[in-house]
Amino acid sequence: MYQTSVVNRMRHSTAGQILINELLPEEMRDYRRTLNKKNLSTLLSDLAKTHPEQYRDISFKLGELGRIASYRTGGQSFGLKHLRQAVSAKANRIGLQQSIDELLNRDDIDDKQLNDELIRSTGRLQATQQDEIFNESKAEDNPLAHQVEGSGRGNKMTLASLRGSDLLYQDYRGHIIPVPVTHSYGQGLTPLEYWAGTYGARLGVISTKLATADSGFLGKQLAQISHRLLVTADDDEKEPATLRGLPVDVTDMDSEGSLLAHPAAGYARNTILTPKILRDMQSKGAKRILVRSAAVSGSLDGGLYAKDVGMREFNRLPVRHENVGLSAAQALTEPISQSALSQKHSGGVVGTANAISGFDRINQLIQIPKTFKGGAAHASIDGVVQSIEPAPAGGNFVNINGQKHYVAKEFNPIVKKGDKIEAGDVISEGTPNPATITAHKGIGEGRRYFIEAFRNTLREGGLTVHRRNTEILSRGLINHVRMVNEYGKYAPDDVVPYSTLEHEYTPREGFKAVTPSEAVGKYLERPYLHYTIGTKVRPSMLEPLRDFGVKSLDVHEDTPAFEPEMVRGMANLQHDPDWMVRMFGSGLKTSLMRGVHRGATSDEAGTSFVPGRARAIDFGQVGLVRTPKAPE
Repeated sequence: MYQTSVVNRMRHSTAGQILINELLPEEMRDYRRTLNKKNLSTLLSDLAKTHPEQYRDISFKLGELGRIASYRTGGQSFGLKHLRQAVSAKANRIGLQQSIDELLNRDDIDDKQLNDELIRSTGRLQATQQDEIFNESKAEDNPLAHQVEGSGRGNKMTLASLRGSDLLYQDYRGHIIPVPVTHSYGQGLTPLEYWAGTYGARLGVISTKLATADSGFLGKQLAQISHRLLVTADDDEKEPATLRGLPVDVTDMDSEGSLLAHPAAGYARNTILTPKILRDMQSKGAKRILVRSAAVSGSLDGGLYAKDVGMREFNRLPVRHENVGLSAAQALTEPISQSALSQKHSGGVVGTANAISGFDRINQLIQIPKTFKGGAAHASIDGVVQSIEPAPAGGNFVNINGQKHYVAKEFNPIVKKGDKIEAGDVISEGTPNPATITAHKGIGEGRRYFIEAFRNTLREGGLTVHRRNTEILSRGLINHVRMVNEYGKYAPDDVVPYSTLEHEYTPREGFKAVTPSEAVGKYLERPYLHYTIGTKVRPSMLEPLRDFGVKSLDVHEDTPAFEPEMVRGMANLQHDPDWMVRMFGSGLKTSLMRGVHRGATSDEAGTSFVPGRARAIDFGQVGLVRTPKAPE
């Protein structure tokens, strides 16, 4: 029966499919599979997971098969006819030239307005031209399109450059040059278009010089922030006293490998999520689920539990002492580094040369400078939007309960009169500032906002990172509170790791257990969902608490003895409780003096590798190779 079904599938297949499938294990054979870039990557990934011992041999044979087929069939050969300007590009060029002529004949605009209109008119084609030329080339059976669709060199942008045009360039500072480029490389550029392109070439040269240093600095910061985040146990010895977890959309496929924190759609807590389970949840009407996350909970010593980290690249839960923090830092740094280095290939074409400016945005999410470029405006108080009015210097004032909030002229307000606003809410376009959100909404909500802001910033730069790596980074970065009153062994103005404080904290005398609606305006004495101790309960929290069945909150009327504070990446280790770990960061003089002043100690058995390596307590003692004894 099995052989008969295989034969039937092969009858409707091609010689290429048969040759490919003969190289694969029987259960992985699919005679109707299209091996484009995405599907080939999925195939090799599945092969590595299910048949790791055959991966090297099969992947080599697949490569050889592709090389031989290309050579013998000439299927990837191309000629001058394949470089001719695309029909869609010709039509776009005619329409664009008409728009340009109309703009040049206008007398009612100045030079700046003219340049802006030229950029706007040309930019409209930027989003559609690449797909149009690719689809047209594919329909013509152009081998260049097949190469783009397959796993060969090139992409839609390079194909559009060959058969359409680059349309717009930008200079090495990221400024768009108002010179519409309407010729393809197949036709040849005009002297003016070529001159505009030289600025993009300069961008490529500069990026290769600066990208290594910039990305190296970023990688160093991420390693410092996350190096303590190693797995200390499989799970906590006791069940959490309250419901904990990170709310995510069930459609977010980055949840694959996470463990459920709360039963959903018939699946129990600690169910390992797979694409099949996530799709089944969607079919059952689930919208939001609660997953276990490194951004939510961890151990007393600052480490992580394996079940909070979830399944990772080895298709298993991480084992004890596995440093998932450094792995996540590397996984986040590498695509950013490669993107910055790849600027030399983009030639400054608008829409592709954004890694440098994107790097600046990514870096400021971690370093949170006083001037947050491109940052959104945030509300500083709870209240109602009473008015939105133009500011004398440009931009707008958003009036919330009599207090004016300035929105820069580059951004538009996203609120309207009558809207109810909470302190920390984003009220304009732009990138949310995670430090501001953390200060107003607490450590947990600050981490959640950071995860989304970091992912969105990378996506806008054409990069994709896994959400769960960003969760680990958010846990290491946003993990401090500043004491405003004495509490336990801490004095006012001490900056303390929240992960330590959470495990040491006991609810204050006078706390009450009330319903979520009764808790509004009060302060959490225990963590719930992703919300952290000391968070002021606000109306926006009621819906997620209700969705996941939280019916009672332990709260207190008075403000807690501490305030949440996001410490910038470079200063993160300056507040580490271990004085020797502080030497791994920056500001060494200040860190050392503070350690002397407070009588700080060091522990080589903690979650940081720094004290153990500094004291060399295990050098030459582990492994087959041992350090020889010095002669007596």
